[in-house]
Amino acid sequence: MRNLRFAALLVVAACGPETTSFRTTDQGDGKERTGPPAAAYVVRLGGREVANVHVSSNGGYIGSSGEPMTHIGFDIRNTTTTPIVFESDALRLVVIDKHGAPLRPTAFTAVTPLGPAQVPIAAGATAALDAYFWLPVRPRVVETMRVQWALTSGDDRYDQTTSFVRDDDYPVTEPPPPPVDEGRLTQRAR
Repeated sequence: MRNLRFAALLVVAACGPETTSFRTTDQGDGKERTGPPAAAYVVRLGGREVANVHVSSNGGYIGSSGEPMTHIGFDIRNTTTTPIVFESDALRLVVIDKHGAPLRPTAFTAVTPLGPAQVPIAAGATAALDAYFWLPVRPRVVETMRVQWALTSGDDRYDQTTSFVRDDDYPVTEPPPPPVDEGRLTQRAR
């Protein structure tokens, strides 16, 4: 019974006011999958199909260190007989407020499973990768986000941007005002 109460408390905390959900605005493939809705891509390089990729998000949340974070998931199936590479050092996330204005830059923090900046995916293999980003604002301030990602096969590179929109009932809040430059205030007061 005690474990049941603890589990219920964790569920309530996970669904708290700082968590958000995002859904992709890009085309899915209509196939049944577990997890959040995903954008689907057939990656072609050098005139041939090299991968099938699904991109999704588990939403925004406050991390264990108290920092606002978000998650982007990648399911990548290599459809060739040669390795391909997920370029985690090419990952970029742009977050946008409810007025359509870009917010301060995010920071890529990790990809799991942990590995090199270039994650090889063997011929015929499937990799499930989770990318985590620090957000410059609380998750509820973000209305939309766009993640840039890349795959390579030999000398060929595929670049893609996947878009997401908030998909929960919580209101999008106003971003905090920009930080005050104390030096400028002192100069004006003179």
